Amino acid sequence: MDPLHVAFQHCVSGTRPVSAREACFALAAANRRPPTARRPPLRDIAAIVATAEPQDCLDAAFAAAGRRPSDIRRAARGLSPNPPPFRDVDYFAALARWLGCGFDRGPGLRALARHQRLAVTTSDDGVVVRGYRGDKPVVAIVPSPAWLPRLGALVAAKPALADRITIIPPQALVEAMGEDGPVVCQGRLDPLHGVAERDLADRVLTPGQSVTLGATGAVLLLALMIEPVASLLVMVVAMTAILVGYAVSRAMALAPNEHGTPPRRRLKASELPEYSILIPLYKEDEGLKHLVAALTRLDYPPDKLDIQFLVEADDAITQGAVLREATELKCRLTIVPAGLPRTKPRALNVGLRQARGSIVTIFDAEDRPDPKQLRIAAETFAAASRELAAVQAHLTIDHLSDNWLTTMFAIEYACLFDHILPMVAARRRLLLLGGTSNHFRADALVEAGGWDPYNVTEDADLAVRLCRKGYRIAMIDSHTWEEAPVSVDAWLKQRSRWFKGFIQTWLVHNRQPLALLREAGPADTVVFHVFVLGALTAAIAHCAFLVQLVLLALGEAVLFGDSIWLGGLQTLAVIVGYGTSFILGVKSIRRRRSGAISPWAVAWFPVYWILMGIAVSIAIHDIVRKPHHWRKTTHGVAARPRRVAAHH
Repeated sequence: MDPLHVAFQHCVSGTRPVSAREACFALAAANRRPPTARRPPLRDIAAIVATAEPQDCLDAAFAAAGRRPSDIRRAARGLSPNPPPFRDVDYFAALARWLGCGFDRGPGLRALARHQRLAVTTSDDGVVVRGYRGDKPVVAIVPSPAWLPRLGALVAAKPALADRITIIPPQALVEAMGEDGPVVCQGRLDPLHGVAERDLADRVLTPGQSVTLGATGAVLLLALMIEPVASLLVMVVAMTAILVGYAVSRAMALAPNEHGTPPRRRLKASELPEYSILIPLYKEDEGLKHLVAALTRLDYPPDKLDIQFLVEADDAITQGAVLREATELKCRLTIVPAGLPRTKPRALNVGLRQARGSIVTIFDAEDRPDPKQLRIAAETFAAASRELAAVQAHLTIDHLSDNWLTTMFAIEYACLFDHILPMVAARRRLLLLGGTSNHFRADALVEAGGWDPYNVTEDADLAVRLCRKGYRIAMIDSHTWEEAPVSVDAWLKQRSRWFKGFIQTWLVHNRQPLALLREAGPADTVVFHVFVLGALTAAIAHCAFLVQLVLLALGEAVLFGDSIWLGGLQTLAVIVGYGTSFILGVKSIRRRRSGAISPWAVAWFPVYWILMGIAVSIAIHDIVRKPHHWRKTTHGVAARPRRVAAHH
């Protein structure tokens, strides 16, 4: 494939911005043969790189384009290998020249949109807008990378098509369509002023942590070589302590919740505060209409809602879907500037920068919140002191009986959101937030610095930061219906991302462990370690236990030999861990009063926990190889009920 074409594809897809160095090497390769009508002129490659590069370097590099390929390579080596920001307007202008089509920066399409309802269709090929100028049809397109080879071949075979097609950048599309539907605005990304550099997950380990980890590993290896049984005993004691603490938290959740939900102060419609709803979307055109329908059912004054759909700059398909589906909502389509890391928390920070409400909440594309949820949260904040910074709604799976995996996921969510988190909240301890349907006081959220764009479980990290600043989090009696992964592949992507985020969060907040102890307090520090390390350790320990059972069945020596202490500790951890999990699972099923799940479904837990162990191993791999990569989970694929009854 033409190297210039490859560069264009990288640039428009946003998967990897193209640097000036790469652009010059592409020029060198293209300069080996005469330019053709279907290949961009050499000057157009300059549109791929932004002005963030030193201008004198760019001038020297592109001046070399008229000379031999070796001269261009030499000039390229003097440029930075780091890619500059993506400038879609320049890219699409160059693409239009390549195809021989017209190009519209926006004015022409906006003029058409004022006088007619334009037809917008989206597909994997991109976005196509159709209208009329007089009796002449007008076709404007935002082509996707996958469409470029076929589009180029089509225009080459039928040159007359070039006169009927206009290339438009995504921003021009959303600005034009925004005049009839959502208001479109360009997002801005500012630094997190409330977060110290030591609290960002932009690096996995600090130099001090690297030294500590290396020294600890060396000491453990040496100890295992000298005194293997004693060393294993110490390791098992530590692991058992974590597992027992994790199991105790579940045992405590079995007790009735004596404190219930926090009090509310009834508010008239005129007393309700302005409410900002942030909805981060990336390749989420499927099922968006269901979220929009749920938002239209919210029991909250429409003039006090500030709804923002946060969509990446290069995701024209989702932008088109928002413009098509959200015409009945008073909302904004906020374009998230291109850049790295491409994560949900980075998009949320863009939305927070422009949020107008005194309360901020987050919904995902697959969410169907209880219509009264915003009012319940607002009235809870109104009755509470400023110490209450956030409230979390219950997350509930609404297609729980699709297959055994969705059933396990539904039971797990019921255990967590109906028992464990309410127990933690009732004791006013550190509550790790879920990724959606959490509601914040805007001032507390800004004080905490918003979300860490590098952390893939930004919710858990933010909960710890709020705790360290003296705030607390409560649960409210409201539910959001969620979609569970329906395949093992999708489940592993999501769960390995969660586990990787737990590792990130634990490492970040233990960069200065004494500061964590001082700011969060001893009790919440213990809760933090038990919940984060417990989730990781339980998954690993379960797989290790199953391996030992297999070895015993085969008559092989067990890993820990004949040590009574090791066997006893392991048996204790297994009995307590399995017992509390099974009992809590059965109780959660009965509390939901759902005939779709049998209490015997908890017998699948050991199989489900094997997947947990696999997810932890993937997370460990990712934290080393690609710590900020967001494993995307596709939504809108489950056969969910159209209407969900209220939960009682």
